[in-house]
Amino acid sequence: MSANPPIVPAAASWSGIDRWLQSVRQQFRERLPELIPTGWRQRLGIERRRLLLCLRPDVLLLQEWREGRCLPIGTVAFDDIETLDALYLRLKQSAADMPRWLVLDPAQVLVRPMQLPAASEAHLNEVMAHEIDRQTPFTAEQVSFEGRVVARDLAQKQLHAELVVLPKTRLEAALAQLGPLAEGLAGADVGSPDGARLGVNLLPVPRRATRSDRSRWLDAGLALAFAVLVVLAMGLALNRRESVLLDYQHRVAAATVEAREARKLRNQLLVATKAENFLAARRLHQPTTLELLADLTRRLPDTTWLEKISVSDGNVVLIGQSQQASALVGLLQASSLIVTPALTGSVQTDPRSGRERFTLTAKVAGTTREKPDAANP
Repeated sequence: MSANPPIVPAAASWSGIDRWLQSVRQQFRERLPELIPTGWRQRLGIERRRLLLCLRPDVLLLQEWREGRCLPIGTVAFDDIETLDALYLRLKQSAADMPRWLVLDPAQVLVRPMQLPAASEAHLNEVMAHEIDRQTPFTAEQVSFEGRVVARDLAQKQLHAELVVLPKTRLEAALAQLGPLAEGLAGADVGSPDGARLGVNLLPVPRRATRSDRSRWLDAGLALAFAVLVVLAMGLALNRRESVLLDYQHRVAAATVEAREARKLRNQLLVATKAENFLAARRLHQPTTLELLADLTRRLPDTTWLEKISVSDGNVVLIGQSQQASALVGLLQASSLIVTPALTGSVQTDPRSGRERFTLTAKVAGTTREKPDAANP
């Protein structure tokens, strides 16, 4: 029977979440001014400035860090309690908004280089907390620590990091040296041999001083302005996409109308082509009127003349007079242009000319009128 997993107390879980939120807020406040140009930061009074309290063996070195540059201010001896108190009151009155940082000597901390997976960068401090027991002779409760990224190897997906550890006893001793100046510290960093700083904050979160209400309102205003700009940018992008979509819809509608008109023209062209082909086929298989007249002229005798010739819908009607009307049927049967010639009605003799008046009908070869007769010759 397997044992049930231990239940994590809700208070411990919420305390971890609260510490994470505080660190996120702190990073946001520190990095938000970097998004604003230097000139605007000077106008708004939000320059990146810090008062650095650098510990030396017998004196306290004061420096002002402004936009990446360190400007020396002066030194104060640790045994001069009155000067330290006066400096504390002066800073509290005239420079309350300027963050004060303690800068420790590199010999006071322990730095351990480490190689970690790139995916651990999002939870670097949590990973470092598990490495303290293996990398240092201390436990996590005995030290104040923070991890820093030195380099990133994208090809190998590795992270070159350093674990910076400061024993709490040394931190308390350094704070005791500062005397009243230890109150209101924003962080504790470590100096480097070249005069720069490691960029870590070894001061525990509960002991870090919070910024003034004015700074908080400024941070809130900047955050609100940033959110408004993001919303406006999203709205502009959405509006542009909507206009592009409407333009595409208009183009599609116009193309649909053009396609419909082209389809109509194509259908009309097909109908006209079929009709033209039909007429061309009929002309190809049927004799023309001139050919038909020329054939009748050759076959009718000189004793016959015509009063009327009608060619309509494949039928030929001849009306005229002839000395031998009954013989005309035999003469026209030999024609290849007409078929089934026959006299219609009775043949009557004209009293003036003495000739026989006749009406003769036939069908033009190659027409639909001929097909029934061709099927029943």
